[in-house]
Amino acid sequence: MSRWILGISATGCMVCLLLLALCAPRLAQADAQASKGRDKAEKLSSEERAWLDKASKALRALPPEEQQRIRKNLRRWSQLPEEKRTQLRERWRTWQQLPTEQRQRLTQRYEVFQHLSAEERQRFRETLRRLSPEERQRLRETWRQASQEERQRMLKELQP
Repeated sequence: MSRWILGISATGCMVCLLLLALCAPRLAQADAQASKGRDKAEKLSSEERAWLDKASKALRALPPEEQQRIRKNLRRWSQLPEEKRTQLRERWRTWQQLPTEQRQRLTQRYEVFQHLSAEERQRFRETLRRLSPEERQRLRETWRQASQEERQRMLKELQP
């Protein structure tokens, strides 16, 4: 009977203390991260808070699989080195400045590339890799000015 303290056995108390000791570092880390998050949130302007609130509501309205995909990508983004994030932001700005028609064409071409077999993609990459920087630049310039038919012909010529 003396082994029971407030309805919990001494063994139960030891298990609780052991679990607390094992989890304490993780809890402290989570608390520190939450504190950082609160600090960041307090520094947001009212416009930023409104945008974040709107984005958060939009995220919650998505299907769970889509929410999970977005969260995964956000985690990947946060783990990138700052230099890489800066490069990606610059590429995004460049993309945003392209005319709508050009963005649509690039998106369509990307989708076509995605539907190539792994072998076809690899052959295409290898062929491009063998080109000198000057040849690649010339190819880019020619590609930009080419019609759809000319581009199809160019792609066939690039294949080994």
